Amino acid sequence: MKKRAAIYIRTSTEKQAENVSPQAQEDDCRAYCESQNYQVVDVYKDIQKYKVGKKTVEPSGTRADRPGLKNMLADAKGDQFDVVIAWREDRLYRSYRPMLDVLDCIEETNIDVELVKEYFDKKFAPVKAWAAKMELEAKHDRYMMGVAGRLSKGKSWNNPPPYGYSKDDDGYYLVNEDEAQWVKNLFEWYADEVSIRKIRERFISGGARQRNDTKYAWHMMILRRMLKVEYYWTGKQIIKWNDEDFEIPIPPIVSTELGQRVLERKAKYKKYPAGNTRHHYVAAGLVICAACGVKCNIVNSKNGYKKDGTPKRYIFYQCSNTPNVPVKGCFKRGSAKNIDDKIWAKVWKLISEPEAFEQALQLRIDQLQNEEINAEEEAEKLQEQLDELAMERQQVITWTRKKMITEEDMETQLLALSFQENTLNRKLEDKKLLIGNRAERMVDLAGVFRERVQRGWEEISGIPESIEEEERQLQFRRKIVQGIVSRVDIYKDKSVIVHADITLPEKVEISDPITCRW
Repeated sequence: MKKRAAIYIRTSTEKQAENVSPQAQEDDCRAYCESQNYQVVDVYKDIQKYKVGKKTVEPSGTRADRPGLKNMLADAKGDQFDVVIAWREDRLYRSYRPMLDVLDCIEETNIDVELVKEYFDKKFAPVKAWAAKMELEAKHDRYMMGVAGRLSKGKSWNNPPPYGYSKDDDGYYLVNEDEAQWVKNLFEWYADEVSIRKIRERFISGGARQRNDTKYAWHMMILRRMLKVEYYWTGKQIIKWNDEDFEIPIPPIVSTELGQRVLERKAKYKKYPAGNTRHHYVAAGLVICAACGVKCNIVNSKNGYKKDGTPKRYIFYQCSNTPNVPVKGCFKRGSAKNIDDKIWAKVWKLISEPEAFEQALQLRIDQLQNEEINAEEEAEKLQEQLDELAMERQQVITWTRKKMITEEDMETQLLALSFQENTLNRKLEDKKLLIGNRAERMVDLAGVFRERVQRGWEEISGIPESIEEEERQLQFRRKIVQGIVSRVDIYKDKSVIVHADITLPEKVEISDPITCRW
């Protein structure tokens, strides 16, 4: 049977195109295949500029993201051909990253590479890969040490300077007077009890310029993040690099006194004061605005006072894009009580048969525990294979000492063992991710249900007669929702779709749109 051949052609500059045109490369490669009695099944070409993000680049041999190269390597893994034919080795790669991709593919698929103008030594490929990886590691180490050295001298790295600052040619921070004035305004207004919403309006109406050309001017989250930055008054910026903290001097913009006033206001402000209804939210952290695809915040708003002088509070879910991002169909905001009632009504339909739900819970617990057991068994097998490789490595070294094989053969075999070891280690890490307490949440939830059945099942959905009963009921509802609900999509008309983390027996009929997933 004829070998199936894939031809690869690359040219990146006009000079190269004149010396060795793509057509000349293809003609030579086809003539070579004919002389070897190979069947050409495909020709992969990187001869034109292509897009990487917003940038147009040449198909240089130093790039690993060339479309033709990527397609060819993918087809090699799909067993579309047996051998790659290229004009010269530099047509395939001219730097470490693409070379490693090609050599890894060779190791994984066992395809051959043959060159028209040169000889390609497949046995030497692992040595090349090892040398390339060593060089990449050395380059990375030099880079890490260079950055650390720069930071230790008090110079910033190549990140853009924070708002309110610029950098000189040596990398030291300077105050940007125009931006710094707005930083001072922000801290002063906030310390004087001005709301973030009002501060945002002042920034926009005052013409404060943002660094980035964003669609939505001065999102309130940006202002809140700026208020968290303490180097505006401490004069010290902490940069973490390679697990080490570096203190970079930075000129303070606001006074220490003003910074402390901001901290004092934050200390006074508690978004969820003790005893309020924060703990009564049934689906906190699970509600997603269907239009925007982002989580909804929990907002406790004060608006006026009751007759007894206590403040009137309005509790609601609010899309985190509101009020700055007017997306079509955005949920915006809605009463927390009404939305929680809708969510609970759907969950109640799902769980209203205690025996069936208990059975489904137990099945899911068993399933999760089996997955964990299987993962542990597979992890043990992988570890055994790694131990066998270690013994084989020692055997190769022993053979070399006894002069049963040459040192060159030893290096080749050790490199091959290293590739196998890396593959097994990756698989082992994947299996370890499955080992843990995934079933623990379901076990706890089953305990809640057993307790509710013993104390009176109807109590969980009945009308509480005291504050204490209401609190207990809400706590149980919350445990159930947090235990089985993975997400709640909410729409502009305030309708909800609940995504549940459990599948019930078919006899339990669900008329409302609850989506169960695995």
